[in-house]
Parts: sequence; C-alpha cells; structure tokens
Amino acid sequence: MYALREALLAIVRHPVSSLATLTTATVSFTLLLLAALALWNLDRVVGAAERELTVAVFLKPEATLTAVRDEVARWPEVREVRAIPKDEALKQLSREQPWVREVAKLLENPLPDTLLVVPQTPGAMALLAERLAALPGVEEVEYGGKLTLELLRVAQGIRVGAVVLVLMLILNTFFSVMGTIRLSIESRRDELEIMQLVGATRGMILLPFVVEGLLLTTAAALIATAVALPVYRYLAGELQRFYPFIPVLSPEDLLLASEGLFLLAFFLGTVGGWLSSRAQLKEAA
Repeated sequence: MYALREALLAIVRHPVSSLATLTTATVSFTLLLLAALALWNLDRVVGAAERELTVAVFLKPEATLTAVRDEVARWPEVREVRAIPKDEALKQLSREQPWVREVAKLLENPLPDTLLVVPQTPGAMALLAERLAALPGVEEVEYGGKLTLELLRVAQGIRVGAVVLVLMLILNTFFSVMGTIRLSIESRRDELEIMQLVGATRGMILLPFVVEGLLLTTAAALIATAVALPVYRYLAGELQRFYPFIPVLSPEDLLLASEGLFLLAFFLGTVGGWLSSRAQLKEAA
C-alpha cells in the first residue's frame, strides 16, 4: 500500500509530465496494437493466398495420369499433388455449367487429365512450372499466381515496415516512462536522501517509482485497447462486406492481442521505472 500511495501522489504531484507520458504511451500503444492486428491479419491473408497457389498441368492423351502424379510427388519442391481424371473434370464442369452436360452427351470428352501441384514455397512456383513443362506427356502448364506472387512481395515489404514501426513505438513509450520517473525522483531528491540516511532499503525507495511507471503504462494500455479494438472491428467488418473471402481475426484473436499488449505495458512500466530510478539513485549517491 505504501508504494501504491506514493506512486499516486507522484502522479498527482506532476500532472503535466504524467499526462504527457500517459498520452504518449496511449498513442503509441494504440498505433502499436493496430499495427500488430494489421500485421497478424496480413499474415492470415498471405497464408490463405499461398495455399491457393497451384500449378495446373494438362497431360497429353497418351500420358498415364498416375505415373506422372507419382513422379511429381517425389520432387522436394512439391508439397501436394492432386490428380483430376478428365471424367471427373467433366462432371465438375457440368455441375458448375449445366449446359455442358447436354453438350457432353453429343461429343466426346475434350478435357485432358490434369494435375494440380502445390509448391513448397511461393518462390518455387516459376521454376516448378518450367520443370513440369519439360516432363514427357505434359501438354501444357498454367499458373495464375504471377499477380499473387507480386502481392506476396508487397506484403513482405509491408510486414518489414510494420515491424520497424512497432519497435519504434515500443522504444518511444519506454523512454517516455523513464523520463517521467526521473522527473519524479528529482522532485523528491531531498526526501529520498533522508530516507537513505534513516536506513530505508533500496527496494523500499525504488518500489514506488516502479509502481508509478506500471500505473501509467497499464492505464495507457487500457485506453489503447478501448480505442483500437472497435476501430479494427469496424475496418474488418467493412473489408468483409466488400471482400467476404478475406479472412479476419476472431474475437479470441483480439483477446489474445489485448493480453499481449497488457503484458508489454507491464514490462515497459516495470522495467522503465526500475531502470530510471536505479540510475538516478546511483547518480545521487
């Protein structure tokens, strides 16, 4: 209780610096949480896009579907191979386009046997397509992943930028907390010297400043969560209204992100308060 009381008194005693730190930490945490949610959501989108990347291999009539499939499945750059016989392809097309069913009654099945090949990594797509095209019995190879690959490269650049932004915001909050604690110590330097003279332990002296930093960052995290989560839910709802196929984070994911933010706030407030007060007391000694 002593540490909590002293921390609250320090915040009240320096309202301007405390408010400045609270505001800085709140803005930083809000931007940090939004950036983290966007980055997490981007990973979901990228993962879904990568799973959709396939190479379609159309075989010549004389080729044996199972033999080609078994050979391709042994390649290290291939994650999955699915064989689609021409009869199955025709049935699927007939379900999607009913008029094909009537035409199929009059004509021989013109569709080739097909392999759908999923690469281990998106970067292996082009080389895999070239290798597949060189196989005996392959008529044609197609993959519509060129645009997707470009989008994945852009997403990678966005990911790097978001990570840099998150690190900068964390450092900004950390040093802001340290600055407030230093100001609080300066205003109580005479009182702290008297406490040292009468035998107060270092832990007793340092603890109120640690609690002060913790209170500021926790309050900032609470406000940031109250602002960032509704903003994300609104933007995600609007995104899915126009593009319902794009995955968004679940309520459980948002809860997990909020917990992570509070853990970060706890760490920054505690460590920032402890380091700053410890350094200032050493200078005073």
